[in-house]
Amino acid sequence: MIQLHPIKRLQDLNPDFRQIYEDSFPEDERREWDQFADLFQKTEFAIFEIYDPTQFLGFIAVWNLHKFSFIEHFAIRSNLRNKGFGSNAMKKFLTENFHPVILETEDLQTEEAQKRISFYERLNFCAFNENYYQPAYSKEKKKVKMILMRYPKIKNPTDFETFKSEIHRTVYSHF
Repeated sequence: MIQLHPIKRLQDLNPDFRQIYEDSFPEDERREWDQFADLFQKTEFAIFEIYDPTQFLGFIAVWNLHKFSFIEHFAIRSNLRNKGFGSNAMKKFLTENFHPVILETEDLQTEEAQKRISFYERLNFCAFNENYYQPAYSKEKKKVKMILMRYPKIKNPTDFETFKSEIHRTVYSHF
């Protein structure tokens, strides 16, 4: 049975957390560790470590924004992927969350990106068709072309700009 454990302080993170974070995301798609550590001071930010009864599986990093939740990062240990842990963890998160959920995923440029988008589509996320870029996490990093996805599938024509604006203003405001 999948469990989501909220983590309130940096020192409470599982010892393997940082390695999973750094291994799971390319440099341009993640914060420097000191930037990440500062997020624990933000009331809108939360980390949920994912466990099954015997092991630490991964994490979900989420921002609880005005009318939606934004998943900044979601990762399962590389040796445990494709075993159902990720979909079960995301299903649990979605059932416990009462707001629409927005996330960024890589643009359709690689087979891995296509698999990831299909993963989210199987969980009833849908992609916005508008162009979207994740802002650069620092002056040394590049912005990244991504796809913005939403759960549930219900879309309103004004949603994309609303979501994008709040994400950029809150999540990426200090860059």
